[in-house]
Amino acid sequence: MKRLYKFEEVLNDLMDYLILGDPDCLFSYKNKNNLPDDLLTEFTTNETGDKVVEDGIIVPLSGVENLPYTIYFNLSDDTPELLKDGNKLQVQQDGYCLKVESGQIYLFTMPYLRKFTAEQIENLKKFRTATIKLENGWYSVSVLGGQTIQQSGLEPTFEFIIKSSIDRPKYLADISYSFAI
Repeated sequence: MKRLYKFEEVLNDLMDYLILGDPDCLFSYKNKNNLPDDLLTEFTTNETGDKVVEDGIIVPLSGVENLPYTIYFNLSDDTPELLKDGNKLQVQQDGYCLKVESGQIYLFTMPYLRKFTAEQIENLKKFRTATIKLENGWYSVSVLGGQTIQQSGLEPTFEFIIKSSIDRPKYLADISYSFAI
């Protein structure tokens, strides 16, 4: 299995957030907790936004500037890309947990949460390219941000360090952390 996945020119849809997660798991969570289709309003006006993160359903990145990003999903034990010589680490947040129920995770944007229905999930899966297959289960996630050397020079980058866990990892991240780079 490949251990490092790279995606280029990933955009955040003009909102300052990116979200990592299994959209099917989020849909199940929404239904189980009787949440409305408008998860964007629900998560930004109620404590359910904090709870969904603490429960390991999504990993949110706030403060993300409107730029094209290089994205790495790193499943290896090797040195992370952002910690290699010449690259510039600017932000780092450890302690996220993530649940996978459908064998795949996606990096997606806030507008998908406005009307989070089965049809919207199909659109997300169709149009979002930063995605990898993972076995169902629990994962610990660390997020690194900064600049990496690419063909055109230093480019804004996020790297997700994803490690499988037998049990649900303890959530230790700061939910209000800004990923502005």
